[in-house]
Amino acid sequence: MKQPFLVALALAILLGGAPTRAAPIPPHIEIKYRLSMGSMKIGEGLDVFEHDSKNYTVVSESKTVGLAAILYQLNLRREAKGRITREGLRPRSFVESRNGKTTRSALFDWEANEIELSDGSEAKQTVPLPPNTWDATSFAWNFAFFQPGNKDLNINLTDGRRVTSYRYAIVGRETLKTVLGDFVTLHVKKVLEGDDKREFDVWLATERSYLPVRIRYTEKDGTAFDSVVEAINVLPH
Repeated sequence: MKQPFLVALALAILLGGAPTRAAPIPPHIEIKYRLSMGSMKIGEGLDVFEHDSKNYTVVSESKTVGLAAILYQLNLRREAKGRITREGLRPRSFVESRNGKTTRSALFDWEANEIELSDGSEAKQTVPLPPNTWDATSFAWNFAFFQPGNKDLNINLTDGRRVTSYRYAIVGRETLKTVLGDFVTLHVKKVLEGDDKREFDVWLATERSYLPVRIRYTEKDGTAFDSVVEAINVLPH
């Protein structure tokens, strides 16, 4: 069982910032996902986002289930914290653990424009921190505070190993059928460059604060893993 399919649950869309301010979201929101390979369910995930209009915390947890759990047992947890700005979310910290063991982390120093990265047993490294950089978990929620525009998106993303630049294209609006009903979504697709063959497609619910309701990750061999929303729970206080 390949690990990258669970990255899709946590990454929830490698997208980018944009010029339009989104409507405020409630201080506590939870999204439950079903992860499938073809018609077979292989995993499930839960994202919990909390904020007080100034600071935020997001915890993303996913695990294999059923036959997939027998073949490959994986519990992935990512926690990110940061500030809410006029330009969207600005992360301060990111920690990832697999099966209870911390594997990666990132500390953002925006005053010094540096980021400290830690990848497993390897030594920590400090590298330049470009503008518009997010961790893999915070970025999925950025659109609830700052919506995408109509042009290609250029962003920087880190998972604790490195900071990588990506470009995404706005495909357009599409209707997505789910167990919760139909969602009007904005489809955003990763632009493949060079020898990169790993694809990401994301569908954002335009009438639900641009929350991610579908995420599709395709491996370079063509194997696709689909993460689709099963439940959205909102607490006003």
